Amino acid sequence: MIKDTVFFAPGVSGGSNTSSLASRHRRAAIILHEIYGINAHIQRAGHEWMTRGFDIYIPALFPHHTPFRYEQQEEAYRHFSANVGFDPAVVTTLLHDLRTQYETLIVVGYSVGATLAWLSAASGLCDGVICYYGSRIRQYLHLAPLCPALVIIARYEPAFDPLAMRQALEKRPRVQCKMYDARHGFCDADSATFDAALSHQVMDDVSAFIRDITCANTSPDFQL
Repeated sequence: MIKDTVFFAPGVSGGSNTSSLASRHRRAAIILHEIYGINAHIQRAGHEWMTRGFDIYIPALFPHHTPFRYEQQEEAYRHFSANVGFDPAVVTTLLHDLRTQYETLIVVGYSVGATLAWLSAASGLCDGVICYYGSRIRQYLHLAPLCPALVIIARYEPAFDPLAMRQALEKRPRVQCKMYDARHGFCDADSATFDAALSHQVMDDVSAFIRDITCANTSPDFQL
């Protein structure tokens, strides 16, 4: 198991290191953080998936005890680029460890984590990926996912053309790309660009996406 991976499961209070807990459910989600690390936003995302009946794994993509603050964006990006980059090995290693334990494995990533989720979809080890505003995905469009992929993007991005990215993604089999009239980070309640209404809409779209996957993989008692 990947070192410094936080584990949450329904019925287990708090977070624990994965080495001390065994699998309890048939479904698991791996949550991949942004350049800032495992902050309150990522922990909320983990708990949201836990309420859906998923075991949650949140690997620390780089060693840290305290996440970067949002105002440290440039420093956080330099640190991520120097220590992690876009190598999906940490994700695929975790997927390989978990594959025999779960019927359904989902990877959920935010920003740089979304790009890593996209790259991990080519491994054949997960059943679906959900990518929140992963702008760098546009550099890896040649890597077709081997599982269903839901790519969530904001209409307004300063560094690239979201419309062009959506057009390219829509040509890919197994890929759904949904654009929202918002800015990068609109699903993060701690972000200045947070949009509560659109965030709830995304939750509905994610539920529909996951329902299609889990219905094929699990028994009828699954509830979203």
